[in-house]
Amino acid sequence: MFLKELMQVRNLFIVFILILSLSLIATDSASAYSYAEKEDPMAILFKSAVSAAKKGDWPKVSEYARKGMAEQKGHIFEADFLSPAFKAAVDAKDVSATAEVFANLVYISIREKLHRTVREAFKNFKSSRARLQIARKSYLDVLDGNVKKQDPERSGAILKQFDIALKSLGNPGFFGVGKKQPDKSRYSEAVKTIETLIIQTFPSFK
Repeated sequence: MFLKELMQVRNLFIVFILILSLSLIATDSASAYSYAEKEDPMAILFKSAVSAAKKGDWPKVSEYARKGMAEQKGHIFEADFLSPAFKAAVDAKDVSATAEVFANLVYISIREKLHRTVREAFKNFKSSRARLQIARKSYLDVLDGNVKKQDPERSGAILKQFDIALKSLGNPGFFGVGKKQPDKSRYSEAVKTIETLIIQTFPSFK
C-alpha cells in the first residue's frame, strides 16, 4: 500500500515537472511580456519633467535633467552630451523641446538595456529578458505614440523586432528540458533595426 502511494506521488511530481517544462518552452511574445510591470525610472523621469514643464516649474525640470544624466554615468551610453540641449530648452521655457530631450534620454536608457545583454555575453537569461521587457515598455510608453502617428507600419516593425530579440535570447529550459542557445547575431541585428527605425522618427536622437 505504501509503495503504491509512493508511486502515485512520484507520478504527480513527474507531471508537475513536465507542465513547468512546457510552460517554459512555450514562451511566446505575448505571455513573455505580460508580467513586465516594472517601469523604467527614466520613463518616470520623462513624465515628471514634462509635467513640471507644463506647470512652468523650470527649476524642477533642470533638477530632473541633472538626475537623468547622472543616472547614465559610468554606463555604456552616457548622457552628458544632452546638457546643452537641456539648458536651451529650460532657458527658452520650451515644453516641446523639453519633451524631446527627455525622450532622447529615454531612448538612451532603452539602448543601454538592449546592449547590456551583449556586453554580458548573454550569460543571464532572466536579467536579459527583464531588461528587454522594460525597454519595450519604455518604448511603448514614451516613443511609440509619435512613431505610430508618423508611420503605423514602422511602429509595428519596431515591436516585431522586440519580439525577435526576445526569441533570440534562447531559453535555459528546466532541468535541461527545452534548452535553447541564444542566437547572438539575430539579437544584435534586431537591436540595430530597432535603433534605426526609432531614429527615422526622431532624427535628433543621439
